[in-house]
Amino acid sequence: MDIQFPEFEIFAPKVEVAWTALERQYASRITGVELDHLFACLVFGLTSPAYAEREPALHFDVCRALVAMRLPPDRTDAALYAVPEPTQPWVTSARELIESQGAKMGRMLQEIHSFNNDLAADADPSALSRSGNSEEKAA
Repeated sequence: MDIQFPEFEIFAPKVEVAWTALERQYASRITGVELDHLFACLVFGLTSPAYAEREPALHFDVCRALVAMRLPPDRTDAALYAVPEPTQPWVTSARELIESQGAKMGRMLQEIHSFNNDLAADADPSALSRSGNSEEKAA
C-alpha cells in the first residue's frame, strides 16, 4: 500500500512499537479481534492531535494506512469498523486508556515535530488510497 501523508514517517515507528507492546501485553489474554481493535484505538488516539480538526475522511484514511502497516486488509477493516464484544470485564477500560495514551503520545509528537495548520493545507487527501467512501464508513 503506497500511502503518502506528511506525518507518515513520524507516526510509522510509533505504530510499530505500539503493536509490539500491545501484542506482548494482551495477546494471551484477549481475542485477536479485540487486540486488533485496541491497536486501531491506539492509532486513532495517536493521530487525533494532528488530524482531528481536519476532514474526517482524511483522518480515517490516515488511521487505515497506519493500521494496515501491521494488519491484513480484512483485519484492518474489522478493527476500524466494529467494536468487538469484550471477553474480559477490563477490556473496555483498557481500550479507553489505550486511546488516551495514544493521544498523549500524539500530542508529544505534535510538539516535537511542530505539526500545524500549514501541514494541513499541504496535505493531499487524494494521495491516500481509499476503498469505498470513507466518510460513510466512519459515520
